Amino acid sequence: QVAPLLFQRWGSLRLRMSTLQELQDKVADLQKQNEILGMENEMLADYLQRDAERTSGLEDTDEALSDLLSSPVDKGKKAAKGGRQGQQRRQLPTTLSLEDRFRIANQEMEALTKDIAQTKLTSDQNLDILKALMEETDIRIAEVKRDAYEFRRDIVVGAENPRTGKTVAEKVLKYMEDKLTQKDMQINKLLMKNQAYKVAIKKAEAQLKSKAETGDDLQYIDFHQLQIENSQFVKRIEEANQELIELKRRAGRTVKILNNMKKKLSSLTAEAKFLEDEIKERKAMLAKTEHDIVKVVEEKEAARKEHKKLRAQSRQSPEMPQVVDYVSQKAEAYELEAQKRNWERKVELAETAAKRIRQAVKNGTQLPGR
Repeated sequence: QVAPLLFQRWGSLRLRMSTLQELQDKVADLQKQNEILGMENEMLADYLQRDAERTSGLEDTDEALSDLLSSPVDKGKKAAKGGRQGQQRRQLPTTLSLEDRFRIANQEMEALTKDIAQTKLTSDQNLDILKALMEETDIRIAEVKRDAYEFRRDIVVGAENPRTGKTVAEKVLKYMEDKLTQKDMQINKLLMKNQAYKVAIKKAEAQLKSKAETGDDLQYIDFHQLQIENSQFVKRIEEANQELIELKRRAGRTVKILNNMKKKLSSLTAEAKFLEDEIKERKAMLAKTEHDIVKVVEEKEAARKEHKKLRAQSRQSPEMPQVVDYVSQKAEAYELEAQKRNWERKVELAETAAKRIRQAVKNGTQLPGR
């Protein structure tokens, strides 16, 4: 009895879970449809607002919307009905067909494209104006800096009296008069340039007016020729750009090679300096060795002369002892010295023993061995 009840509850639970999943899917689909409808409503509202701006009054707007939403057949029927529809207020449809949506979307896209183009044109114009203002501001700043520098040079420093330390009034007045004269000349120059521009504008307007009157407009062949020339110039510009890119690459490779050469040159310079120091050290050692050699040669020569002198003396006096006798006598002297040191050591030992014996006798002790 328990098992069938559990199976029944399990089946009902699965049914509820499947129903809940279907409801969640339906809710998600409805949300997507609501989003799409919201976008369509916004588009329709924009279209109606644009149409309301072009027309005047609510009646004209309703007529325009009904004309938009009606098909050509409906328009024929409405034209046939005539006055009865004009007397009664027509009821607007609540849904839009796919063609109407497509038409409204195309019109809105065209309107947005026009707005984007107009905004871009206005932004370009504003950008050009701002660039011109920035250039004019830079020119004015440069002029103000130049005037300040000239004023400091000519008035603050140049017009100062070295004796009193005050500014000379005559130089200040002359500086102001010169500046006013320069401004007047600049104003006259700008007026003349403005007049020349006005004459050129009037001349260009007259030429355009004469061309418009005579019908001397740009023909197709001229436009085609201009397109050909434009394409040729574009091709030349692309070739020049490619050549410039290639030159930049070559310059980059050259700079890289130059950097490598600089590194090699620095390493070779360091090695050359090290070798120069090594050569200097070796030269110093060589000079010292040569000096030692000269010194040894001199000592050798002096020893040779002394030996020669001694040999000559030995030949002149045959009674002098020979070298062998001298060596044997020297060895015998060394042996006698060694024997002397040994006897002195023995005497010291004997004296030490005698001292101990005297001390023992004095103390009255018996000597060992007696």
